[in-house]
Order: sequence, then structure tokens, then C-alpha cells
Amino acid sequence: MRSRGDSFARASSLYEMPVTPARTRQMRGLLDASVAETAALTATTVLCEYLNRWNDAGPAELARAEAAIEVALHPENPRLFLAYYAQGFLHRSRGQHQEALQAFDQTIKLAPDFARVYAQKGEQFVYLGEPAKGIAEVEKAIKISPKSSVRGYFYWVIGRARFFMGEDAAAVPQLQASIRAWSNVWYNRLYLVSAHAHSEKLASAKRVLRAFDSQFGAYTLAHVIENERACPDEHPFVVSGRERFHEGLRRAGLT
Repeated sequence: MRSRGDSFARASSLYEMPVTPARTRQMRGLLDASVAETAALTATTVLCEYLNRWNDAGPAELARAEAAIEVALHPENPRLFLAYYAQGFLHRSRGQHQEALQAFDQTIKLAPDFARVYAQKGEQFVYLGEPAKGIAEVEKAIKISPKSSVRGYFYWVIGRARFFMGEDAAAVPQLQASIRAWSNVWYNRLYLVSAHAHSEKLASAKRVLRAFDSQFGAYTLAHVIENERACPDEHPFVVSGRERFHEGLRRAGLT
């Protein structure tokens, strides 16, 4: 797999050579590919900000991501896997979870060794009410890339799936591992708070909540619920799981 900037670099090197019809045609093709690659990565980055509630990303960023995906999915670039990956996030942000699953499946067809997409597919199964399938997909991601720089996300998906299933004892170590590897998101810490609370370990829940407040500031339950709107889902499994999450936070003292 070529690096992201490879198409542009190759086009630049051709520009330094004598101009010929064949070279200009080759340069145009390379630059078109570079534009598509940049658009796909832009969309993925913007949607990551939106779904994580970072940098005040809102509806304008969704529109920007959608426009970038249209560029990346140009018919001349049918095998640009990152475009379908970004498309999966866009569908997720709109609560279109079956469509998101299909986009991640297409990503896998084009890039079967791309570990992250299996974890994203796993999260989609959770949103579709099939947590066991979700966990199995994340385990594929871990097998492909056990030292991934985003392994904290892998553990998070498993931890939340276990929590939604009511398996708090199994959820806690996964959420703890997620926090160790991925300390800059709000949700893995608060799910750990709730899992401790449901396990009747209120002292541990309150300790984690204090640590959370020292890093992220004092969240309210309304703030948590507002953040969840970045990923709407009306599936009964997810609705009840989120209600259980909120109840655990209340037990720990979050209001």
C-alpha cells in the first residue's frame, strides 16, 4: 500500500522532467489520486472530531466531510478504501447503522489488513444490537495489530459491549486497558465509573470520577447525553444500555 503523499510526490518529480503528452497525462492521474486521498483523510479526521465531540465540531463539519467523501468516491478511484471508511463514520453520525456496516464491509474488501476497520465494524454490530458479533470483530483487529496505536479504542468497544450486556466484571478490565492506552476521551472513563457503580464498588466509581473531573472538568449528565447525540441510535439494546450507563453515573454522584 502506497503512502498517502506518494501520488503527489510522484507527480512533483515528473514535473521536473521534460514535458511530454504522456507525462502530463500521468501527472494528471497522479494528482487526481492525491486529491481523492486527501479528501478521504480529511473526511475521516473531521468525522473523528465530530463523533468524539472535539474542537467544537458540529453540523458544518458533517457537511464538509460529506463533500470530501463525494470527492474521494469519484468513479476514477473505486478502490480508495479510506473513502468507504469515512463513509461508514458519516452514516454512523446520522444513525444509519446498517449503511455504516456496509461501508465498513466494503473497506474490508479493499483493505483486509486494515485493523481499525474491524474494530469499527465491531462497534457497528453493537449499535445494531449484536454485541457478541461486535466483540468477535474487535478481536480480529487485535489479532491483526496487537500493538496498534489505537488499541485503546479496541478495548473500549469490547468494554462497552460487555457493559451493555450487563457483564460488568468483564467490562472493567477492558475499560481500564482502554484508559491506559487512550486517555484523551471522556467516555471510556465514565463507562468505567458506571461499571464500578453497578458492581457495588462506589468508592472505586467515585475515585475514577474525581480523576475524570480533574482532567475533563465537571461534566453533568446532560452534557453526557448531549455528547451521545453525535451518534444517534434507537435500537432497544443501545437505548437500554445507555440508560444503564446513566443510572450508574447517577449512583456515583454525577447529576
